[in-house]
Amino acid sequence: MTLFDRAGKKIKMTDAGKLLLQHSAHALKDLQQAKASIEELRTEQRGSLRIGIALPELEESLQEMFAHFHRSFPKISLHICPSFDVTEQLLDNRVDVGITLHSGTDERLVQLPLRTENYCLIVPVNHAFSNRSSLMLDELRHVPWAMQPECHPGRKMIEKCFRDRGYPFATVLETNSIPSILRWVQEGLAVTLQTKSLAAELDRSHFCTVPILRGVPQGQLELIYRSDRYQGEAVKRLIEKIQAVLTECSN
Repeated sequence: MTLFDRAGKKIKMTDAGKLLLQHSAHALKDLQQAKASIEELRTEQRGSLRIGIALPELEESLQEMFAHFHRSFPKISLHICPSFDVTEQLLDNRVDVGITLHSGTDERLVQLPLRTENYCLIVPVNHAFSNRSSLMLDELRHVPWAMQPECHPGRKMIEKCFRDRGYPFATVLETNSIPSILRWVQEGLAVTLQTKSLAAELDRSHFCTVPILRGVPQGQLELIYRSDRYQGEAVKRLIEKIQAVLTECSN
């Protein structure tokens, strides 16, 4: 079968050539995976794993799991990479697996849903809202906010929710540090919107959490990795452990 046709100075692939290219690509991918699998056995599970986390506040809740993984695979070093561009890092092969909020389907990725992140208001115990059983979004139009930076996936969703309704969203503090955010809240300088999973761990003698009725978005937490990359035993185990920690009923 002819694989290429020449038309003057141009060369065009025939249907047979396109078919061969397609099957060759699959064959090369299988060969690369076979090599990676054999290399994994040869090196006795050595090397490193890079985990991209788009929500830095999740890292603390994963520490015990990371320690347990290290005991199972002591020759593998873990590199935790906080980044708001986890998907881009994954596609550029800068991380091996990522944890982020779902922002759309990408055929280049395997996207495993974890849990739904619901957001609630966190205020100090002496705040005017501390005794409320719930609030409407309209009541939060003019409060001072302490929040993560604008590029944080959760912050993006929250601010978009306010902007779509024409509400202002004025921050007096922006930082990735949850302790710093909570310090400002405790001192009455600001309030914050954080996930219920984070709020559940707060000291009730200093903070109150108030549900928001209608309007505050939900974020679908997901674990992602490239669909075209070989996943060794260590990566598979890491994925299982992350799922076990972060998969639960909607909080």
